[in-house]
Amino acid sequence: MAGTVLCVDDDRNLCQIIAKALGEDGHRVLTAFDGEEALRVFSEASPDLVVLDLILPRRDGFAVLDAIRALDGPASATRAVVISGCTPTPEYRERAAALDVTDFLVKPVPLVDLLDVVGRALQESKPAVSASEANATGQRRKRGIPLQGSLERLPFPALLHHLHGLRATGVLHLEKGKKRKWIELRDGQPVAVRSNLLNECLGHHLMRTGRIQQSHLEESRRHMKKGKLQGEILVAMQVLSEDEMIAALRAQADEKLFELFAWEDGDFRFEKGGSLERANAIGVKRSTANLILHGVRTRFPKEGIASFFRSHADCTVVPGDSPYYRFQEIDLETEQEALLRGLDGTRRISELLADDHRGALARTLYALVATGMLTLRPPSEGAARETASPQRAARTTSPDPQAEAERASLKAMARRFSAQDYFEILGVPQNASHVEVERAYVSLAESAHPDRYAASGDAVRRVAEEVFAHISQAYETLIDPRLRGAYVLEKRRDEREAANEEIGRKALEAANQFQRGEALMTSRAYEEALICFGRALELNPDEGDYHTHYGWTLHLCHPSDPAMAEEALEHVRRGLKVASHSDRAYLFMGRLFRAIGKPGGAEKMFTRAVQIAPDCVEALRELRLINLRREKSRGFIRRLLRR
Repeated sequence: MAGTVLCVDDDRNLCQIIAKALGEDGHRVLTAFDGEEALRVFSEASPDLVVLDLILPRRDGFAVLDAIRALDGPASATRAVVISGCTPTPEYRERAAALDVTDFLVKPVPLVDLLDVVGRALQESKPAVSASEANATGQRRKRGIPLQGSLERLPFPALLHHLHGLRATGVLHLEKGKKRKWIELRDGQPVAVRSNLLNECLGHHLMRTGRIQQSHLEESRRHMKKGKLQGEILVAMQVLSEDEMIAALRAQADEKLFELFAWEDGDFRFEKGGSLERANAIGVKRSTANLILHGVRTRFPKEGIASFFRSHADCTVVPGDSPYYRFQEIDLETEQEALLRGLDGTRRISELLADDHRGALARTLYALVATGMLTLRPPSEGAARETASPQRAARTTSPDPQAEAERASLKAMARRFSAQDYFEILGVPQNASHVEVERAYVSLAESAHPDRYAASGDAVRRVAEEVFAHISQAYETLIDPRLRGAYVLEKRRDEREAANEEIGRKALEAANQFQRGEALMTSRAYEEALICFGRALELNPDEGDYHTHYGWTLHLCHPSDPAMAEEALEHVRRGLKVASHSDRAYLFMGRLFRAIGKPGGAEKMFTRAVQIAPDCVEALRELRLINLRREKSRGFIRRLLRR
């Protein structure tokens, strides 16, 4: 049913999107961006429901609810839905229950889930809703009325980020003058893109990137009139291979998508549940955060970034509150990662960008803010924290050894957790019972809970939050049988892929060592060749050619040593078992038989080598020499008989 909703979050862009989504479900939506403003709007408008984040400037979400519950009259019973950027602790849930919170959601909240929670909360607060009004809300939801707005108010990077955070599924329509673009999203991830721009069609893209010539373009267009796709035609013409065409289509999708980051204005609307046909697929292996980072770095208007940071020049930058956003997959260079780790809320934007003459740092910071990995702290908060007490100032200038030790211990734990799976983090076996998982979680949570480090300073508390996020994620996955089963299957698949990659890496290195050994044999550097063949065998002991070459080279290094000859024969025999098709293996075996005085066996081996490879020159030469010796021997015997 429809009602008045007060949405409170310090992220203005997220507030705007949630307000539009709720508004299109028929609700009247008011917004506030800090705790004090939320109480003022609440007293003026008397909303039916409050949706608020816990971490707010000037007064946090719990403090806002405390003030509401302390009011006189019906307003004190107003329903509330809390949204948290961090995994809620048991203490948080107890406090939420004491404040009569209707629902406790954890970011990112899928848009459909948020709409359902709000709808249920309003229906429970006004149970006398008419059937017609309830049906109207349901029909609006079914029709998928699109969210819409202006890119001037909500820039494309922020729009893409928040649709990702809301796990939105549907089609994002974008329009700027005569330009039209469409992006299909699945669970917040861009998966396909279309454009009406002529210069972004496949033919023009291939021409512009030098993949085809004008004559190829014109000929392919003539064939297109018969109903065939241009890409298929160019492959059939053998102008491009299938792999080259796949790469070109991916590059075309990137061009269509990243050009949107250059749009300074325009309109957007999001159609929930829609899909695209005949669109370019976007590589799903790239995270939304990486797409935003690349788009901001390469296309986003420089003046837009400068204007944003001018309006926030006195703010300080700190890591984002939500573990979901803070731990997004994003590819940063070493210097940028070091900068990200060093942002502790003490440096203002104006200071950070003072020496950024080329604007590269500003672009990276803007992208990280747009993805929620960083957040801006208002100057009032920074000043309050910096001047809280003389003791606090003393700690800033002279770090507390105990706090530094705690921070070092927690960082070591965070590094260890980042390299471990969920079972290793909790220290339980894969068949651990529900009780064992619960007990392990409680034990770790008691020692690593951020509240234990509240007096140790911001830096220590942030590391504790990171550690606790790892523990919470492991617990939430393993305590749920369905999630645990899916995780174990994924883990096994990853282990198989890792094992296959390691086998492939070793096989490639073994092949390289083998090739070096062959080159060294040609130059008669037998000792060095033996080392290379030995390394190849260590890396890939199942390859027959490696055994045969190692055996023959071993004999060449020790031609008069009977023990080495036996070892050499053993290696060549092992090689023949798995490489019976190799003429070189029989050639080496024949030479070894000849060296140890077994000419009959040698002749059989050389003959087999020629049968496998009739052009095996070395084996043919060996057989001719055997025949020559045999003929000489016969001639000598005849001469003896004539006497």
